[in-house]
Amino acid sequence: MWPTAGMPVSQLDGLPASGLLVGTDGSTTAIETVRTMVETAFPFRAAPDTAFETQQEQVLAAWQQLAEVVILASLPIAGCSLAVSVVAGLSDRRRPFSLLRLAGTPVSLLRRVVAFESAVPLLVVAVISAGLGMLVAELFAHSELGLNLVPPGPEYYGYVAGGLVLSLAIIAATLPLLNRLTGPESARSE
Repeated sequence: MWPTAGMPVSQLDGLPASGLLVGTDGSTTAIETVRTMVETAFPFRAAPDTAFETQQEQVLAAWQQLAEVVILASLPIAGCSLAVSVVAGLSDRRRPFSLLRLAGTPVSLLRRVVAFESAVPLLVVAVISAGLGMLVAELFAHSELGLNLVPPGPEYYGYVAGGLVLSLAIIAATLPLLNRLTGPESARSE
């Protein structure tokens, strides 16, 4: 809504108290063109402020920052949890793996088994979680903010792929323990 003469003060909330309000299409070119025109027309005034955010944009930015903090705080916890679960699975099967090694099974095959049984559920859950996350984000944005979610850009997919690569690297980092945990001494009966 553009301010007009005789407009009640209550309808001017969110607009600058004094100054010049110019509407643009939001593109950088249009904003810089208007900035140049205003600076040329009023050379002794302060530089134009083009960072006029609506209250909805401020709320959206706050929600986005909160989501980023939650994600960054949960990533180290998830990585540690993944490493602990893989190591716990190895230690639970110490004796069966040791017997398999004594029977002639190569360690490389055991590593592939452990990697497969850790990576496949991780990848399946990641795909399902990404889909459910997009659905929940759409529902939240629509119900709370009245916005429709736009498809994420390539940076989103880069972050997801980077997280999956990091998760697979954590699994790979636990595999050298297999060699130590499944030595012949672990196969002895107690």
